[in-house]
Amino acid sequence: MSFDFPDYPAPFQEMFQAALRGEHDGCFALLALALESRLFPTISRSVPQEFPRRIPKHIAQFWDSTPPPDDILTAMESVRLAHPDFTYHRANADSARAFIEAHFGTDIAALYEACPHPAMLSDFWRLCYLHIKGGVYIDADVICHAPVTDITKGAHFKTLLPYSVGNPWCLDNDILIYEAGNPIMQHIMETMFHKVRAFVETGVFENVWAITGPGAMVMGTMNWIAQQLKTHDVPFKEIDSFLTDSGIIFIPHPHIEQALPTYSHFAYQQTTANWRRFRPNL
Repeated sequence: MSFDFPDYPAPFQEMFQAALRGEHDGCFALLALALESRLFPTISRSVPQEFPRRIPKHIAQFWDSTPPPDDILTAMESVRLAHPDFTYHRANADSARAFIEAHFGTDIAALYEACPHPAMLSDFWRLCYLHIKGGVYIDADVICHAPVTDITKGAHFKTLLPYSVGNPWCLDNDILIYEAGNPIMQHIMETMFHKVRAFVETGVFENVWAITGPGAMVMGTMNWIAQQLKTHDVPFKEIDSFLTDSGIIFIPHPHIEQALPTYSHFAYQQTTANWRRFRPNL
């Protein structure tokens, strides 16, 4: 194996090599250490400015059935009303499938259909949809207290990656903001395709979180970053500026919660419609 990242200090050298190989533990360890040590760029809470010009002022949401339950409809309406200068789109399971087949073909649409839980359908569709359209995705169970522009003040970016501190640290996909065709988000999307395809071919179901949710976000992001740093021979001390110039910025999830709290209680959360309660019958 080639000797990659020769000027990177331990343990970063080993972690970037592991991320380059797509190793699960290395990707998650790298995310935590890189953010904790401020190696990756994070959003500044500085002066207000316009929403990034490369990103359409467009909001997308998903609920598998039509119409959504009343409490979900109320939450969705709070998002729409808080963004009068944004266009708005709500998808359901059928319209999402039609969109995916139209833009990605029947094979990818079949992967979408193979997802055994509505949360996975939503995870799958949001990456496909924003890859084509760009803009903002917000989970259906978010009651909006302020416009999304309140969390993007003082930042120029092409993709905003929310992260949560925990065991493990992870990248969240409940709020996504990025331009159409963004290369790192395309890589995350393709990572998700690979994970769903592996589930279909083997019948081994890890969990929703790992296959289409934050787990896929972490794996795709760390692998892409490692590939780019190697391809462009980026010195260790220039990682922050390289990622900033690439338009990538990370944001702590508590900053998002100030405008878009994701901890509200809804009726569906007490049923198997909540992905945390889901156990597939395979």
